[in-house]
Amino acid sequence: MSINLNSTMLKQQAVKADDRPNSLILLTVLLLSVFMAVVNVFIVNVATPSIQRGLQSSFSSLQFVVAGYTLSYAVALIIGGRLGDRFGRKKILFIGMAGFTLTSLICGLAVDVNMLIVFRILQGLSAAMIAPQVLSLIQVNYAAEKRGAIFGMYGAAQGIAATTGQVIGGVLMRWNPWGLEWRMVFFFSVAVGILIMLLIPFINESKSSEHAKLDWIGAFSVAGGLLMLIYPLVQGQKEGWPLSLNLVLILSLPVLIGFVWYEKRVTRKGGVPFMNVQLFQQKLFTVGMLIAILLYSAQGAFFLIMAYFLQIGLGFAALKAGLVILPMGIGYFLASLYTAKAIARFGAYTLTIGSILTFAGYIALALSVKATGIDFAGYEWIPALFLLGVGQGMIAAPLTNSVLSKIRGTDVGSASGILTTGIQTSYALGIVLIGVLLLNSMGSHTAAVNGKIAPMLQQSLSVIQVKADESSLVLQQFNNSDYVQANDPSSLPKSCAVNYDSPEVKNLFNQSLKMANAENYADSFQICLYALAIVTLGIFPLSLMLARRKRAIV
Repeated sequence: MSINLNSTMLKQQAVKADDRPNSLILLTVLLLSVFMAVVNVFIVNVATPSIQRGLQSSFSSLQFVVAGYTLSYAVALIIGGRLGDRFGRKKILFIGMAGFTLTSLICGLAVDVNMLIVFRILQGLSAAMIAPQVLSLIQVNYAAEKRGAIFGMYGAAQGIAATTGQVIGGVLMRWNPWGLEWRMVFFFSVAVGILIMLLIPFINESKSSEHAKLDWIGAFSVAGGLLMLIYPLVQGQKEGWPLSLNLVLILSLPVLIGFVWYEKRVTRKGGVPFMNVQLFQQKLFTVGMLIAILLYSAQGAFFLIMAYFLQIGLGFAALKAGLVILPMGIGYFLASLYTAKAIARFGAYTLTIGSILTFAGYIALALSVKATGIDFAGYEWIPALFLLGVGQGMIAAPLTNSVLSKIRGTDVGSASGILTTGIQTSYALGIVLIGVLLLNSMGSHTAAVNGKIAPMLQQSLSVIQVKADESSLVLQQFNNSDYVQANDPSSLPKSCAVNYDSPEVKNLFNQSLKMANAENYADSFQICLYALAIVTLGIFPLSLMLARRKRAIV
């Protein structure tokens, strides 16, 4: 189902564009651009434990490293689209790519986590100048009957970036030239950015004849509202939920409601709102947005906790962690390729099938983790991860075109911006909320896990003939150790250092703490997977509504 544009000019431009000699270069630029913007999210995910260790930062700071990028990306997307329409999409694409490349370089050179967070936010703003130009150039340069295939490639590029990004990050960190470790994941974007910048001059310029004034009040109000929502959720766990953060969190709701009211007011007065909230009166669009929110919030959450479980919990190297997730990427990619045939056969019910498979994938993975426990070799989860990838691919690949296909031609640009903004905001929100769940779960499981491991430690101490009173002190220190705060699988926090001279006792103590940490991560990871399954289950009725609605209006 292709996007229905009513503009004769766009149709004429699309027909001409298909015959241009640089059409292959154009397609390469478009797909590489979306690949780089998306892969940067996932390539950093697999490096987060290494970043946390290298910069001696907290888990909440690492959430900002990931969520700060996606949030700034989300908020500035519509601004980026308007800039492209007014000043030229090719020009803004080049400027955005130059900014992205420069900020990637500075991220790789960051000396502390605060510097990294600031330039990740700037990197997200640069990405927001890139993504809208890709969608607009697709609409302008390809005829309506070909747009479905191009959007399929667009979705496939996103899917490949989301899943291979983990492996690429692992390979770069395994390569580790000059001991750069996590910094290499940012330098990778520098190389790709330079390549794209060399190709952009060979594509044609396009811009809109309409020069509407940008709604800066709307832009700043939605940015402020989202920041007021996400910042307390990230910092609350770390700071013990003080009154000030709770108030900021509560006040985010009226700020966002005020944003919606103001946007409606701008529309009533005949102005151009920052976000055309009137589109949400169209049931098809609203349902599609809800599906996107559920899918991508769960996806963002999953990749973050997976990286932490594998690397911090089980002690896997970044490359091995990336390879573990590879079956999911293969499933995602194959599903993206099959989507066109699936839609021809099942129509919009393809998303319903995808929701069932995604739900089943999360449940199957949770059961697989329960079965393997911490004795995981790396291959036992392949069926569950492959199933999860297929399910997500069958939702994500057709979602954009399915949601936008019935939007009026005059509203397509605004609808595309809202959809993409919603996806990125959902991703950031998923990262934040899953962090709250993971840390709370680990904190609540500590006593139970310690109760399971302590008798094993006590028995080992008796085997090496440690005196009863000394053994009691070691066990007491074990139960009081805050290993949940560990940020390096190869070592433990200073608070967990055993006050005992015997190397044998120290070794038993450290091994017991690492085992307890791994068990705690495994238990908490399963809880998070069940939570993500419940979130995904919400897609099922929505996809049925979408399918029935589309069939009714065809």
